[in-house]
Amino acid sequence: MDAKKLTVGLNALKFSIAIVGVVLSLFLFNAPNVVAGTEAVETYRDGSVIFSSAIWFTIIIFFALCAFVLLFFFVQLISNPKRTVISILGILIFLGIYLVISLMGTTDTNETLALRNQVSPGVINTTSAGVYTIIIGMFVGFLVVILGPFMGRYRK
Repeated sequence: MDAKKLTVGLNALKFSIAIVGVVLSLFLFNAPNVVAGTEAVETYRDGSVIFSSAIWFTIIIFFALCAFVLLFFFVQLISNPKRTVISILGILIFLGIYLVISLMGTTDTNETLALRNQVSPGVINTTSAGVYTIIIGMFVGFLVVILGPFMGRYRK
């Protein structure tokens, strides 16, 4: 697969998605203006058709984005397999780290965190696991940046 054709194709796809999104947002989210009167605004607010359309639009966009991420990794596997496999491996490793931290649980509670609004323990556990995973990722990235030049010299 030619890299130039791939770049042109992906740029065309990117612009076509942006154009479709702009056009759909003009027609899908066409709310009445305030000067249309309170009756028109209340009818729009209470109408389930518009919000149902918005929900379906969001669901379709979500699945389309998931498909584009998979397409991106597939294209990258074809054009640059070594780096892509390393990237996918890194994602899987950090998924494993997140799951292990999440399964270990947390001792944080609504009271120890002094939260204004009470949340479930699952939300606290998930958030804590995500924060700790990000901290580990930043530490690993920092080590790679600091030790990268030394490792390059050591290999030579």
